Amino acid sequence: MKLILKSILITYVLILSQQPIHAQEDKTVSLTVSGTGKTIEDAKTNALRSAIEQAFGAFISSKTEILNNKLISDQITSVVNGNIQSFKILNESQLPNGTWETFLNANVSIGKLISFVEAKGIAIEIKGGLFALNIKQQLLNEQGEINSINRMFELLHETMQISFDYTIKAGEPKSIDSESKNWEIPLMISATANKNMVFCTNYFFSILSSLSLSKSEVESYKQLNKKVFSINVEDIKINLRNENSIKLIKSLISNWEFYIRLFAINSGLDEKFGGHIEDYHALYRNDLDTKGKDGHDLCIINEYINESIVFPKQNQIVANISYTDKRTLSEIEQLKGYSVKPRGIVSNFKYGGYVLYEKNGHGLIVSTYDLKKDLTWIEAKSACSELKQNGFNDWRMPTKEELQLVYKNLFFKGIGNFYVGQYDSMEWTMYWTNEESNSYAWYLWFKNGQFSMMDKYSKTNHTRAVRSF
Repeated sequence: MKLILKSILITYVLILSQQPIHAQEDKTVSLTVSGTGKTIEDAKTNALRSAIEQAFGAFISSKTEILNNKLISDQITSVVNGNIQSFKILNESQLPNGTWETFLNANVSIGKLISFVEAKGIAIEIKGGLFALNIKQQLLNEQGEINSINRMFELLHETMQISFDYTIKAGEPKSIDSESKNWEIPLMISATANKNMVFCTNYFFSILSSLSLSKSEVESYKQLNKKVFSINVEDIKINLRNENSIKLIKSLISNWEFYIRLFAINSGLDEKFGGHIEDYHALYRNDLDTKGKDGHDLCIINEYINESIVFPKQNQIVANISYTDKRTLSEIEQLKGYSVKPRGIVSNFKYGGYVLYEKNGHGLIVSTYDLKKDLTWIEAKSACSELKQNGFNDWRMPTKEELQLVYKNLFFKGIGNFYVGQYDSMEWTMYWTNEESNSYAWYLWFKNGQFSMMDKYSKTNHTRAVRSF
């Protein structure tokens, strides 16, 4: 698994006093930050360093290069010692690749940080007044929350793909024609959660619980007429700031069956994939009637539903998957038995979204969730170019060729939480492309993988952005 060791996930949790900040005053801000490193100590140092840099950038000067020049950068450790008044470790985890991640809450002295920079002969100007700082802090809190959940998504999307072990049982062959030339062999594959699932469970809960708004913060949001988006994890209520945080979590959970199905059946003659899930542990549950046509729970998450996310335990059988292997009599005579093995990581997540393809360090990324529905083609194209998602702002609407790859490599495999409407409705999963002709534009109908054209002013289609790297 490719992890960016120096990637730091940050969310701000700030309680400001009701007085302006001056260089002479010793005001303290509280930030929840995370850092990764080869050792626990490296991870902690990176987290504390991040707290210093982010506090400086948010409340003193946007010119963060002031803290990045060699003179000051070399003294960051001493700065931390002087300007971090206190910190509390919220979570320390060893990641699947052996590196460490530390999640902590740090109290940073803004006054001492200003004095330190001024002592180096650097003139600074504190940004904005108190009212502007409070507003900006809330926006930073929300963006920091998104950054943190995006980082969590990146790690869990790949780890979940290696969180299951498999066993297989074969039944007796059954003839399917009168001459007994063709046969079918019933197979049953069981998926069992392994130790990686324990990591996913603990990591998911620790990150979200650290991001969760406190009761006083929830009340503050309500007084400001701002929504709070709540979910339950193992029956613990998590209150989040941003609807896009919920969309990210929803997209991750929507991949659950994809994660479970990542196995290959080997017969000695060939290798096959797939199967029908007979029963499985539903990662997402709620008390409402949200059963799909196949009887499985649908993943519906918004601020109005009291849902609960429940991870399976280690060694728990998560799913039983049936597969019918059709063989000729001559093939059956060559069979020596069946085996099943995990396929490993087959879908990557980095650079802000799902990796559609990558070659020689370049490729295409698909955004994590759809743009707002009910957009005309013109509005959708503009929304893609203006999108700022998961730390990137160079998103665009996909070409016909790119969208067809999205259909084959993501949607068809059950990855990405693409919209699925009614099978007998024209609304059934139609996505815009960036190609047009006069007053019409091309879209791909995911029901059958076919392209067609529609008036640019129609608002029935969906939109998923992409970006190149």
